[in-house]
Amino acid sequence: MIIPAVFFLSLSSISFEVLLTRIFAISQWNHLSFIVISLALFGFALSGTFLSIIDTKDKEWINKFSRKGPSLTIISLYSSTAILSLIVVNIVPLDYFRLPLEPVQSVFLLIDYLILSMPFFFAGLIISIAYSLNPAKTAHIYFTSMAGSALGAIIPALLIPILGENRLVVFVSIIPIILIPASFLKRYLHNADSPFLKLKPIVLQSIMIILLFFLAFFCPEGIMPMQVKPSPYKQLSRMLLFPDTHIIETSNTIKGRIDSVKSPYIRFAPGLSLKFKGILPEQKALFRDADHQFVLYDILPHKNTAFASFTLPYCGYLLNENPENVLLIQDGGGSAIPCAIESNAKKITIIEQNHTIATTLKQHYNLKVINQNPRAFLAQSGKRFNIIHVENWGSSLTGSSALNQEYHFTENAFKEYLTHLEKDGIIIISRKILLPPSDSIRLWASAYEALRDIGAEKPYKHMAILRNWDVFTLIVFANPLENSNPVKNFASTLNFDIVYLPEMEQKEANTFNVFNRPYHYLEINRLKQYYNNGNEKDLFRKYPLDITPQSDNRPFPGRVFKWTRLGELYKSTGSRLWSLLLSGEIVVSVTFMEAFIVAVFLLLVPLSIIPKKGLRPTLFQIIYFLSVGFGFIFVEMFFIKEFTLLFGDPVISFTIVLAGILIFSALGGYTSSQCNRANLKLIFILLLILLATLSLSQGFITQQILKAPFILRLALALVILAPTGFLMGFPFPLGMRYMLNSTVQRAYAWSANGCASVLTSIISAQIAISLGINIILVFATLAYLFAFLSSMKD
Repeated sequence: MIIPAVFFLSLSSISFEVLLTRIFAISQWNHLSFIVISLALFGFALSGTFLSIIDTKDKEWINKFSRKGPSLTIISLYSSTAILSLIVVNIVPLDYFRLPLEPVQSVFLLIDYLILSMPFFFAGLIISIAYSLNPAKTAHIYFTSMAGSALGAIIPALLIPILGENRLVVFVSIIPIILIPASFLKRYLHNADSPFLKLKPIVLQSIMIILLFFLAFFCPEGIMPMQVKPSPYKQLSRMLLFPDTHIIETSNTIKGRIDSVKSPYIRFAPGLSLKFKGILPEQKALFRDADHQFVLYDILPHKNTAFASFTLPYCGYLLNENPENVLLIQDGGGSAIPCAIESNAKKITIIEQNHTIATTLKQHYNLKVINQNPRAFLAQSGKRFNIIHVENWGSSLTGSSALNQEYHFTENAFKEYLTHLEKDGIIIISRKILLPPSDSIRLWASAYEALRDIGAEKPYKHMAILRNWDVFTLIVFANPLENSNPVKNFASTLNFDIVYLPEMEQKEANTFNVFNRPYHYLEINRLKQYYNNGNEKDLFRKYPLDITPQSDNRPFPGRVFKWTRLGELYKSTGSRLWSLLLSGEIVVSVTFMEAFIVAVFLLLVPLSIIPKKGLRPTLFQIIYFLSVGFGFIFVEMFFIKEFTLLFGDPVISFTIVLAGILIFSALGGYTSSQCNRANLKLIFILLLILLATLSLSQGFITQQILKAPFILRLALALVILAPTGFLMGFPFPLGMRYMLNSTVQRAYAWSANGCASVLTSIISAQIAISLGINIILVFATLAYLFAFLSSMKD
């Protein structure tokens, strides 16, 4: 009974975790979604702590829990609390951004933590009992748990398009209920004098869950109690406040929820000059995860695109009139398409990663649309373009995208764009303008270094920047800009401000949309002087915000925060604490501190209760299982972030990496049954050599795999994951079997492993954005080194 329970609970809980990630991406923000989920995963660790304590008090309790009746009760409680948690989370009015202002929000946060931890607690309880009572079957249990988890990681990707997030939560939550055999129900029903009055609690729980299952699948979508509601701060929520505004269609995939909205109040034309006196075409909008607006213009059949010639990005099209071949890289927005159409481009190619949006674009505009990762397309394509127009406006809430990996604006990306330009080619990028200047400086620096790397003698002569009051446009030229008059004429005609030209005076800046000072002009020209002197790194170090050009190893364009300048940043926001909470890094640090306190509590409480003699785990045993937990999740997080470039989407990368590592680790765990403790030394040596090699070479390998078609990329990714996952499957089951000698020690080891896993999943984000993705693998290597050394001491 206990082994099948481990499989189905592992499957269900991992699916539930993936679905929670998707649900919080819609209902909150991507950089907030991991907060509750990470702390909820402490439910696994709490189950180990709970068993450690009760085993100390009464050794029969674990045996009682492992029996058929109590086990089925725990399974039913898991399913019940999983469904209940989604309902409660949608009802509780938690608002992260009001935490510093309203004490009641702390209560709401605590409720979310507690309710989301309960299903993981009950799932972890069964798994921990299995490990604690069956040391001889550790390898089998490990294989069963990992195999179930691997399957659970895949299920959401397959079924979200069919069921949606909320219905799928119900479905995966009740999967373990199939373990309640029909004979069990039948026996109690037949033996009772009045069956409907004397049913056992387990039967009542099962009937309740079955009823919920049918309710979820047949209840109208709009009145379901577990309906996912977007954050009120997201663009979709704000748009729906307007009258006569409706969602006309919704589609769900693992990549995100797409809502199509029709409204007479959609007016999207970023960078539009106030000189435009015409009427904008009618528009409808697509929202990905209730944000990241993509606007579709009704411009056919009359080609009503005149407004586009009054926008900032159109300057690039005027400098390359009637282009032969235009490439549009779309990630939200939508205004680049009318610009390309207005330019009379002979051939327009649109790259859009989301399948639903790509299909809609093709039907709406009747243009060539390629549904592919843009970086993979460029790596595989030998075509050259007259204009490459990249459109990505970022999150609607400043600072909320600090943790988002985006590969459109790295130095590597600029090199790809430049090598795919014709001799007179142009790159166009428009973004929101920020004060103090940050994004504009970083983009200028990234383009500068890419131009320098491909052999441009004077990179600063290849760029121009214009702005209005809230948008700037960077134009990068394949050849030096010899005549800047067309740019100046365009800007003066439409009342745009020039931020940067190779040769310009300060009086030419800040003339129409006036700031107190020409901040962007001053800072970019200061950076230009530092580059000319060869000491640009000094400015990157001294500047109050992070403006260092980013690489594919550190692709976080929304990240501008510097910990060393925290005091200055706090004062610059008017000493308002809530504004700092908009930064993803602040959220990571606060979450880590909370998680660290909880972890210390879960690890120290059992040690204060467990008797020292023979039962309490030794220091080296604790270090071993903590290190194994740290190492495993560090490797997992590294590959999830590294493979985001390969597959163009963090959710796809998450699914592939999680399923791959878990299934290969399951095979490693199963093979460990043939090993003894002496083999552990060789396994650690091989694993350390492999991780050290990958930390030095994986970046290069990823760039090479990017050139392959998707199926081959997937196959090669799994080939890379196979030896790493296989070797990581040995340390935990071998440690459980040979290093521990009591049920309380094994329960504690499960708790330590769980605490380490949660802490690692949080701190990995900070390591990636501060030091680079490859450094996560360095930490993984160190963690397994500590595990190796502690195994030799114990």
